[in-house]
Amino acid sequence: MKRIGLALLVGLTAAASAQAAPRADYATLPSPLAPLSPAPPLGGGASASSEGFRHRIAATTRVDVSLDPTGAPFALAATQQLDVGVLGDYFFTIGAPVLDVEAAPGSASTPGLRASSILWTGFNPGHRTLIARITLNTTAAASLPLRIEVAPGRVTLVNTTAVVAGSYTADALVPPLLSYLAQLRRQIARGQSPTSGAAYVTSKPTATRLRVVAPLHVTGTVGGHHVDAIVEGRLVVRGRGPVRLTVTPASLDRLLSAPTAGRTGRQLLERVERAALTLARVRQYETFLGNPDPTGPSRTAYVYRSATPPAPIPTAIVAPKERDWATTIAVAAGLLLAAAGALFAWSKS
Repeated sequence: MKRIGLALLVGLTAAASAQAAPRADYATLPSPLAPLSPAPPLGGGASASSEGFRHRIAATTRVDVSLDPTGAPFALAATQQLDVGVLGDYFFTIGAPVLDVEAAPGSASTPGLRASSILWTGFNPGHRTLIARITLNTTAAASLPLRIEVAPGRVTLVNTTAVVAGSYTADALVPPLLSYLAQLRRQIARGQSPTSGAAYVTSKPTATRLRVVAPLHVTGTVGGHHVDAIVEGRLVVRGRGPVRLTVTPASLDRLLSAPTAGRTGRQLLERVERAALTLARVRQYETFLGNPDPTGPSRTAYVYRSATPPAPIPTAIVAPKERDWATTIAVAAGLLLAAAGALFAWSKS
């Protein structure tokens, strides 16, 4: 009898707990992989064609930005290295507004050039390194992560990665959100591609918008001033002189490791959504030129340097030949005689 009574008590307790627990609905979180704007990567990204297999590719890119005295880019070049694994033929297309391309030292092959892309074709014996030196149209400057503004006595560094993304707000269960946040931390620490997650909401989701920025780690010098900062908005450097800066998307350790104690499910949901969207934005600027392997690692460094724009090509001006009065009178007399002759011939016809 005691066992039966205990079983009844446990059952009643479980039923009461189930009734007390809030009803939770499954809701997809923003993807940390989906681009938040058409570019970067430039030209729609990259693609690969293979016969039933996928090459494993790690991409490393350096973007060289030449600045005029006002800080505006007047020339862009990029060096991209693709470390390709997996035996077999390859055919890669890298979209970009390309003006010229050539193989860089150390490349196992020579790239081809199309109107809006770079082509790599060949056979990979197991590992192959492909390196291209690319001259880009200055229209690509619209996708750079940092803008330089030069004014008397100061240089302003402006993060241009901000974008507004769609999201939602709701009350949500805390444990699944904490679990997904920990999963993102592990994946980023291991250099893995982050995966999508889900929330369990206990109220009706309401659409909202979040402003998302990829934090930038900026190092180098402006004149004699040393710079080493995380720029998420604007940074003013007092002084003047040549710009020598290297810009990389910053680590998201601070965002992913911030304290979560005491946050409500609604607050934590916004925190996790912002983390996923920021990861997506950072991945875009890590992939200024596309990687033919969508899950392969990509790294990009942007190098800004003050330089002297090329002098404009002078336009040849042909001066009209001058006539003296005698020549002018002679020409006029000749025209009058010709007209008189024509009139006489017409009157006799």
